[in-house]
Amino acid sequence: MIDIRLLRPLAKAIGARRETQRHLDCLTRQIAARAGRQATTVKVRSRVRRRSSPRPHYHELADRFAFERWGELDTLVCTLAMQEQVIGAFQHRDCEPVRHPAI
Repeated sequence: MIDIRLLRPLAKAIGARRETQRHLDCLTRQIAARAGRQATTVKVRSRVRRRSSPRPHYHELADRFAFERWGELDTLVCTLAMQEQVIGAFQHRDCEPVRHPAI
């Protein structure tokens, strides 16, 4: 028989992982959108001014914006890794047979 009380921590851990992944995805989208807007702005300005200097490209801008927010990104990635370990431990615990000391 499945004990519901034992599944509750696993469900909480999965929900927390899902929320952390959602936050990481949102942050990644924000960085990509900002880099896209900035790249478009740089392209338009260089056309107007007729500059021949090298323009920062989208990927360079995205890397720069990710570097500016590396603390938040690193924290989310570390939290996600820790949550994966916790979920793995809960799932591994549920797969092991229960051993009674009297047997």
